[in-house]
Amino acid sequence: MSARRLPAAELLLAAVLVLVLAVVPPLIGGYLVRALTSYLIFGLLALAVGLITGYGRLFNLGIGANFGVSAYTVAILTHQGITNPLVLLGAAVLAGIVVALLFAFYALTSSGIEYLMLTFLTTLAFAALPLTALDLTGGDNGLTVVGGLGISFGFNPLVGNSFYWFALAVVTLCTAVSWFILASQTGRAIQAIGRNPSRAAAMGYSVAQYRVALTLYSSVIASLGGWLYALQTGFVFIDLLGLGNSTNGLVYALIGGVDTILGPLLGAAFLRALTDQLSRGGSTQSSLYLGIVLMLVVYFIPEGILGLVRRLRARRQPKLARQADAEAPEPVAAGMGTN
Repeated sequence: MSARRLPAAELLLAAVLVLVLAVVPPLIGGYLVRALTSYLIFGLLALAVGLITGYGRLFNLGIGANFGVSAYTVAILTHQGITNPLVLLGAAVLAGIVVALLFAFYALTSSGIEYLMLTFLTTLAFAALPLTALDLTGGDNGLTVVGGLGISFGFNPLVGNSFYWFALAVVTLCTAVSWFILASQTGRAIQAIGRNPSRAAAMGYSVAQYRVALTLYSSVIASLGGWLYALQTGFVFIDLLGLGNSTNGLVYALIGGVDTILGPLLGAAFLRALTDQLSRGGSTQSSLYLGIVLMLVVYFIPEGILGLVRRLRARRQPKLARQADAEAPEPVAAGMGTN
């Protein structure tokens, strides 16, 4: 569905979610706050995937590499004595953009299955990078973030609840900006290109320009997620660069609704909460149960959670319109008015 006009119900849902998420930390324990922070961070990864896949129709399996490279950049720089969070942010985003330029080149020179395979193979290459520079990356052992957890801007460090609120603010800002872009002329061009590149080109849109812009913008969002992840956990590891991280982001977006803005965020929260719950239950078959749930969701609601909500609302609206027509008074015939 086009983001040209945001449905009032979804705007209300977004506002309620932000309000609830803002007030909930003091009411729950530290473990749940950390879990919610993680859901928000991986929501950025899912949002990035949703933008490039759902709206741009570019099936990029390398968005996770943006996330991972940015997280590793933060960790590596802290070992070089750089701990200013804004400097780390700039470096993380810059590193993510460098990676995105490679994927943007693929978008200019390939499409379809060829583009998919190029991003797939490139992601595999990125996953092998930490093993080629063990002193710098820690290899299979991962790498700690020097300076502990959280963010410090020269005053009390943002940890626990304060870090959670900071992450919520970042996610809210990214979501709002994405909505604004997709509702603009630029967003309409991106969606037109995603639906039919040839027709969009005939209409005068620069397919290459918009695809590069979308790739870079998505990479910035994923890079913000990697930056926050490194600062929250204080540790990065090789799996962040691997194919699994990218496919997880894609699954989050698909489950929530890949062609929506809120959907990927909801999908990330739903699946990570479900995974945490199955893991805490001590089940040795948690992956099996999770796989069954995913298959059921994909089979019965292929449009995702938010897509299902939209479909149900669309069905209900004509029904309400017919009901209103039936209850409307019969028109008074001309000349039949009262004296």
